[in-house]
Amino acid sequence: MLGYTGISWSSVQAPLTPPRPSIDPLVGGYRRIPVAQKGADVFCDTILIAEEIARLSENPQLSPYGQSEDLTAFLQELETDVFFACVASIPVLGVIKALLQQVPLQAIPGYLQDKKKLMSDKHLIPTTREDAKATWQRFLDQLESRLTSDFLHGYTPGIADFSAVHMVWFREKMDRQQVFKGRRLLRNWFHRMAAIGHGYRTNITTEDTLQIAAHADPRKISEQMKRSALIGATVAVGPTDYATQATHGELIGEDENRWILARDTQVAGRVHVHLPKRRFALTRLA
Repeated sequence: MLGYTGISWSSVQAPLTPPRPSIDPLVGGYRRIPVAQKGADVFCDTILIAEEIARLSENPQLSPYGQSEDLTAFLQELETDVFFACVASIPVLGVIKALLQQVPLQAIPGYLQDKKKLMSDKHLIPTTREDAKATWQRFLDQLESRLTSDFLHGYTPGIADFSAVHMVWFREKMDRQQVFKGRRLLRNWFHRMAAIGHGYRTNITTEDTLQIAAHADPRKISEQMKRSALIGATVAVGPTDYATQATHGELIGEDENRWILARDTQVAGRVHVHLPKRRFALTRLA
């Protein structure tokens, strides 16, 4: 998405499992990656990251919000049933190959233990491996049937394309023949998406990210976002599906799509942490 919009960006490679020194001091308990940072504002979950990119690029097709009813339902299915089916139906040899490529040998036991804890909510995982495989195959067939133009959004890519492609990319590395077998439109679409690239990226360090936050002021909160009865309360906000660890802070902003928490950190001073409402929950602490 950043490659498509042409927005310059910086990258910090975070460890596959916590602790993550570039993230933890800013967001606290929240443990998912990726997160995005702009100055002293941190955006959690890809749904808000996409919304920020859409806002910065002035491209509403990239926003997960304000889309058609059909597209919204498609996106929500991607985030839940399809995502877990994608993971749960990975061929055993594919898992081994991916582990050896991405995780140092000595770190594999800890990585597997972390993922076991992460997926401890049994209701998230399809009932059987066969169910997961069937859901995944239906999704691939659905993509093939939706591709009546170059992209799912028509002749230019949009949020549906960028939401779907990362799962196809993930599985394509493990079982390419099965992903594209009998799906010519899907294969061509995938190559078009891959050709977009990642844009203008520079690599920075953990210390850079903390210094950027320390030398910036958080974005101002609009008066409209200060109308909630909970403004000023100490709250915890976290995901409701998996990796449910919450971030604590003062609620300083809220609208129909997000909560904004203020956190006073030792390393960067005050930061604003933005968390989505979709599949997240807020608990008042004080």
